[in-house]
Amino acid sequence: MSKAGITRSFKTTYVLEAVGIGTVIVSLLFVAVELHQNTKAVHGQTNQAIADNVNALYLAIATDNELSLAWHKLLANYSYDELTSEERIILEMALLSGFRRVENIWYQVDEGLIEERALTRIGYLPYTKRFGLQTWQKYRDGFDPLFLTYFESQIGHEQAAFETKALTP
Repeated sequence: MSKAGITRSFKTTYVLEAVGIGTVIVSLLFVAVELHQNTKAVHGQTNQAIADNVNALYLAIATDNELSLAWHKLLANYSYDELTSEERIILEMALLSGFRRVENIWYQVDEGLIEERALTRIGYLPYTKRFGLQTWQKYRDGFDPLFLTYFESQIGHEQAAFETKALTP
């Protein structure tokens, strides 16, 4: 092969390598964009599932007379001894479901799967009422120790905020 042919062969090789590298870079960019869009979609679905869960509880409270009455007593700050055995069971199961819901959201935030602001959408007030606290104390050992620290700090903040509002004229 002549010197010109060898030079042309090297140029062709360089061009093909550049095209190959460019194709790989474009493919990686495409995968990155797709991954980013998929991550946003998963975050959206997770947040929607959280909202659906809360809405299901609200709808159950609104449409179930026994649960509605028991929930009213919870928010009116009744204690364990002031509730019937049926009301205790109803509220314990509702509160345990809520504790697990919060723990699940906390796990997802802790793992970086969803943003921390998902935890700000939780209404902690029922958990700060006497029966809520009594139920928490009864079942707290069944929860992740790191979650205990988080949840109990949130309950404390919510109680302090509620007491401040109650004292404000």
